[in-house]
This record gives sequence, structure tokens and C-alpha cells, in this order.
Amino acid sequence: MQKGHLLEFNCLTCQVPVSFSVFNLNQNDCAFSCTGCQKKYAFTDETLKRQLKKFAALCMQLIDSEEILGQAAIGIDVNNTHVKIPYKLLLTRLNSSLELMVGKQPMTITFRIEPLKDLSKLQGIS
Repeated sequence: MQKGHLLEFNCLTCQVPVSFSVFNLNQNDCAFSCTGCQKKYAFTDETLKRQLKKFAALCMQLIDSEEILGQAAIGIDVNNTHVKIPYKLLLTRLNSSLELMVGKQPMTITFRIEPLKDLSKLQGIS
């Protein structure tokens, strides 16, 4: 499995996580099912598909730029104190998600940066 190509959202019916690949968005019949309740989902809107691809590319660019960003910091002023937060620290806390409205229901699509590491943590594998 390639690093960083999975997006995930909770099924609107049963809340089971539904994962799909950015690469599948190129297919005309980009349809997938929830493993919990078998509800079918399809992304047919070209604008949404384009935006999901851009979102995934942005997340991948942040990961690819870690070498450069590891030497940079963000400065934050809190009252009279100036604090520098290293990008390297921010990248370790990266939890990228995209908030959408599907009909009248909110949906959060999460970018799975390293899905194999996520799975090995859940299964107790190192």
C-alpha cells in the first residue's frame, strides 16, 4: 500500500470507517461500500473529486517537505511572550481532515498518512 493515498470517513448510517483510495477517484465508477452495513457511496461530482485530489496532494506535499520544514518554525505571540514552534513538532501532530456537508449531514474526510502504521498499531504489530 502506498504511503498516504487513503481517505476515510465514517459511514452516515452505521458510523463504521469507510476508506477509499485517492487513485480510485480517477475511475468513472468511483463507488465503494461500507463494510459494516454495505451502504454504497459514489463520488460523481467532478469538483468534489478534484478538491479531494488537491487535498491529498497538499497533505503529501507537507510530508514530502518535512526535511525543509524540519529546520523552520512558526512564531506565535502570546501577550508579551514570543514562542517559536518547530514545524517538525507540528508535523508529528498532523491530523488532516476535510469538513463537508453531504445533504444536511456533516461529514469529515480524514487523510490517512500512513495507513499501514495505523493498522499495525491496532493489531499490536510493530
